[in-house]
Amino acid sequence: MKLFTTKFYQTLIFNVATIAAIVVGTFQFLVRAYKENNGNEKVRKVIQTILQFVDTLVEQGKVYFAEPETAPVPVAKVSTKRTKRA
Repeated sequence: MKLFTTKFYQTLIFNVATIAAIVVGTFQFLVRAYKENNGNEKVRKVIQTILQFVDTLVEQGKVYFAEPETAPVPVAKVSTKRTKRA
């Protein structure tokens, strides 16, 4: 039984170390690629494109959802009732 637990712990530690190495390697690759390919500028351009698209949608929505302008309705004067004086 002791041999099994020892072997299990060794395998578990090996698997955790392997997964950690993969995560660290991937993260380093992504950071390096971001810096080398001018990631800030690319992100800025993507955000500008998205905001321009949203602005276009808003402008079209204003036209589509705007209430139609109607001519003002004239308000008729209503006579006021006066009390009779005795």
